Amino acid sequence: MATIRTRKRGKTWSYSFEIGKNPETGRRKMKEKGGFATQDEAYDAGVEAYADWKHGNIGITSDKVLLDDFFKSWLENVVKPNVKFGTVYQYERRYYSVISPSIGKMYIQDIRPRNVDAIIRKMAAEGKGHDTIQSVLTVMRSMFKYAVYPAELIASNPALNVSVPRSARRKIVERRVISREELDGVLAGLQKRKKGFCRIPILLGYYAGLRIGEALGLCWEDIDFENRTMSIVRQVRPGRLHRESIFCDPKTPTSTRVICMNDALIEELRAWKKEQAEERLRLGTSYQCVYEVGKDRRMKILPAIDGKPDGAIEHHLVCTRRFGVPVKRDMLMYHLRKANINFHSLRHTHATRLIEAGAKPVDVAARLGHADVSITQNLYSHDTEKMARETAALIDKVM
Repeated sequence: MATIRTRKRGKTWSYSFEIGKNPETGRRKMKEKGGFATQDEAYDAGVEAYADWKHGNIGITSDKVLLDDFFKSWLENVVKPNVKFGTVYQYERRYYSVISPSIGKMYIQDIRPRNVDAIIRKMAAEGKGHDTIQSVLTVMRSMFKYAVYPAELIASNPALNVSVPRSARRKIVERRVISREELDGVLAGLQKRKKGFCRIPILLGYYAGLRIGEALGLCWEDIDFENRTMSIVRQVRPGRLHRESIFCDPKTPTSTRVICMNDALIEELRAWKKEQAEERLRLGTSYQCVYEVGKDRRMKILPAIDGKPDGAIEHHLVCTRRFGVPVKRDMLMYHLRKANINFHSLRHTHATRLIEAGAKPVDVAARLGHADVSITQNLYSHDTEKMARETAALIDKVM
């Protein structure tokens, strides 16, 4: 530990300690603070300040730190000020569901690459996908990197050279192009099973290429029927607690966008808005209202009779069930799985069909909210039979 010096200036005491040297002049750099009534107060404050500085200003004051304690401090003081709420929740879920049960009660100084590797290999053995395993590894690399510097709790990053096993499955969720006939069959089947609330979010994915969170976060104030546009300004994602939902910004800055709507989607939305309004009028104070509450932007559902909570923002969601209850992500995904499709295939179909019909990739990328047109081309415009036949037909012309 560095030497904590104290000295008296006038009627008060101050502390100081060395925090390095100036690389140009070679002179020592000091951290100093005064205003303490006694020498003991100055010294104790100096010890605490040194520990705080040494460990990256995240509130860790002990050299032996449990990983669970380090993660809490790192998340609160380093991660939260720099990322979106949704990312914080993702880090928490990955840590507490996978990492903490294995090594959370170990001292961070005792964790070795073999401990990290054991977690990764266990996930692969359980059939977890490559991307899921990589996301957990990313959390570990990031927090251990901070523990190396500036926290200076460990000498090396135990997750740095650990990699995802080749045995990990890739593309667990298949993205495929859905024909209009198949889509009509799915919608008819859902209607028959009285699951018609799935219709609007499905059509938003199919006709507008929305992500599932964007569809569930869409509000009527985001839709301009006169100008035939919808604005994507928020999404709904799973929260920290089981079945909790939160409002957050779209996935990336370019995901905030304005989409032009086609005739079929406009017709569907107009009809649904009318039906939803009639339902609200019929139920009156029993209708369920949706609010955005608190700094963490939690979704709260209350009967209209209860009134608006203090500081809350009411959202008139497009995708609702009976009584105004929001469509839940897990419920929508469950019914789609039973129909043998996944929501992202709707977005995949939207992009592929547009490019197949001659739309410019750059325009499709803007519609999907991609920052780079190559993402659109690589992920969504895979060869279809029509593309293959058109390519073959060109051979006679150019060869």
